[in-house]
This record gives sequence, structure tokens and C-alpha cells, in this order.
Amino acid sequence: MQIPAFLLRKLYVKGSLQNLKDGFQFKIKNSLSPGTATILDPIKVDGTAYPLTALTITSEGKTIKGSDVSASNAFPIKVGIEMILGIKGAPLNKGKHKIDIGIQTKEAGKLAFDVEDEIV
Repeated sequence: MQIPAFLLRKLYVKGSLQNLKDGFQFKIKNSLSPGTATILDPIKVDGTAYPLTALTITSEGKTIKGSDVSASNAFPIKVGIEMILGIKGAPLNKGKHKIDIGIQTKEAGKLAFDVEDEIV
């Protein structure tokens, strides 16, 4: 079952993109159905890929590195729960940014979508 990108874009919490002193973060909130992440693609911002070792996912007080997500160490994606995706690296410039997100799930297979958000 392929989920259309326009539906997946609704998972992104608009306006959540913000700089941190050691990178940036944004939020995803699952509003579709429960899932289980087994593989993550590197997050891309404006065409620049950030390695999974630079990614952390925080949900319900637990944090996992993007590089630690695997079929044997799957990450639950619960409905109605916000996840904070943090990227270590240089903060982003002010203005609009295109973010590409790709994930493999047990339930729906490969999901990929892009969103635009802004650092003000």
C-alpha cells in the first residue's frame, strides 16, 4: 500500500523547524495509523544529506540515534505522539528550507515525502 506524499506531508508539524546551538530540529506527529520504522534514510535539507549518525529521534522521553534504527531495533511510530528529529551539525540559515524524509516501515513499506518550513 503506497501512501501518497500529500498525506505524508500532514505528519510534519508546520512551523516546528528551529535552530539549536549544535544543529537544528523539527517535529513529526503521526495522524494516520500506528507504524514501525525499520530503516531510515538520511534526512536531506536543501539537497544536503545528513548522516544517520547525526540524527536523534526523541519520543515519549526516549531518544534513539537514527543509525541505531534497524529491523532488529525497530522504532514504534504511535498515533498522536510527537517525535522530535534533531540533526547535529551547523544551524540552518534563516529563510525557507526543503526537507526530504524517507523511512521504511513494517506496515506500509517505503514512505518518502518532502516539506517546506522556515527558520525565522
